[in-house]
Amino acid sequence: MSKILVLAGGSVKGAYQTGVIKAIFEKGFAPDAIYGISAGSMNASYLVNHFGRQLLDANGFIDYNQATKDLCDFWINNIYAPDCLALRRGTYELGLSAIRRNFEGLLDTTPLREILNNNISMRYLNASPVQLKVGAVDIINGNIVYANPTYDHFLDYIMASSAIPILMPVVNIGGQANMAFLDGGMRDVAPVKKAIQDGATEIICVACHTRNIDGGNFPYGNLLALVDRVMDIAVNECLNADLDWAEFRNECLPADGSPIETGILKGESRIKLKIIRPQEHLNIDIQDFNRDDIKRMILLGYEQGMEEMRKY
Repeated sequence: MSKILVLAGGSVKGAYQTGVIKAIFEKGFAPDAIYGISAGSMNASYLVNHFGRQLLDANGFIDYNQATKDLCDFWINNIYAPDCLALRRGTYELGLSAIRRNFEGLLDTTPLREILNNNISMRYLNASPVQLKVGAVDIINGNIVYANPTYDHFLDYIMASSAIPILMPVVNIGGQANMAFLDGGMRDVAPVKKAIQDGATEIICVACHTRNIDGGNFPYGNLLALVDRVMDIAVNECLNADLDWAEFRNECLPADGSPIETGILKGESRIKLKIIRPQEHLNIDIQDFNRDDIKRMILLGYEQGMEEMRKY
């Protein structure tokens, strides 16, 4: 496995990521594997599913450009309003869950599960020539698990990878109470380290967050907005750490690509690494967005992706 596309988390900012991916594929990058977290896991799963469908239903021809065009259309046609992903729970329902101690999140994610079931097929995932890994956190032991389509109940892992804590319910893999998982972004927003450990020699990572959090005002009295901002801060810190580590690691290794002979990185070699992330804060509200916002995010991602890939 040499070329890996790493797709970081970002909630509805994942629309920006799809535009960047479109540019990446148009410039000829063909990954051997795609690793994703949160929104990145949804984008990764859709693409790998598409490749598997092409392999089985299109005489084995893999059209990367068509796959990303369809991914962009998927967002525009399926994720064009907050209710497409989740429904707000009523005050009475939340109060009752608190009393009964069976809290299942501020949002009902049934719509997201339906999108997943309607668009992802285990048959296609397993047939795909491009490998797939998605990260989700086991909240019982705190570890992150990188699941692939050979895992039982793999679709549950995709759901869990995207399950923002507090906002969304814990996902019990296969309905098992002792298999409780949430958003992979709690431990690893951009699984670059995992990709390197798995033998990547070339990585393109697409992130959805700027280096610094936008300092503008937000309605912190709104519980949903507050949870989203708290997660944004945590995610931003984790993301910066992930990407800074990858770049620093490269700088510590010989520029000619030869293995280093001493030190903690002994035997390791520099990889070809490209990180693409927004230059400015992506202005989109998870509680109030529409199809035009999604189209704007996709276009912004595509334009920046084309600019970045011209330098690659």
